[in-house]
Amino acid sequence: MKPNRTIPSWSLLALSAAVVAGAVLLAPRAEALRPAFLAAPPTPVGVVNMASLFDRLDEAAEWDVKIKNLEAKFSEELQSRRAELEKLAKEIEPLPEGEDREKRLDGLRLKRLQAEQWSVMKDLELDRERSLKWQSIYRAVREGAAKLASEEKYELVLVDDSKLEIQPQRSKDSPPLEVQVRSQIAQIRVLHAAKTVDVTEKMIVLINNARASAPKTQR
Repeated sequence: MKPNRTIPSWSLLALSAAVVAGAVLLAPRAEALRPAFLAAPPTPVGVVNMASLFDRLDEAAEWDVKIKNLEAKFSEELQSRRAELEKLAKEIEPLPEGEDREKRLDGLRLKRLQAEQWSVMKDLELDRERSLKWQSIYRAVREGAAKLASEEKYELVLVDDSKLEIQPQRSKDSPPLEVQVRSQIAQIRVLHAAKTVDVTEKMIVLINNARASAPKTQR
């Protein structure tokens, strides 16, 4: 006859209690060993349409006026120099061959060379002014973006290039159209930006107000 192996009910209760206690003790350790995956908080982002921004900045308009005045001044001086050269050439043309004519021709050649050098120098001066314009505007935009981000708690202010169209051009020295398209696509950083994150208007107002309140010596 087999012995009775029935476990008493009080033993089952004790075993259950031990299992529950063990689970409670091991739970904190399991939580500690489990890798923590915390969702990153949302990042406040603003985007700026640079073309619209540049068109409406007061500083850009001031630079354009300055550069146009320089262009007009240089163009007027160039026309004056050309008129002088044409006058000298007409005066020399009827002269007979001889020492006097050669001296005048030498003088004309020298003036032409000086005019060419002057023109190159003025082109470089205009190029420098245009470069200074964009450097100054970029600094203003960068400072404006930092100030706007600080005031309105943006963590990122991006250039919105999502509206740029791919425009390959076929010409003699241009690379293949496929290369142009792939290159232009590679330069795009924003594929879509909702109007709700567009801060262009805010940037325009902020930068123009800052320039208006700055001392004239700093402009």
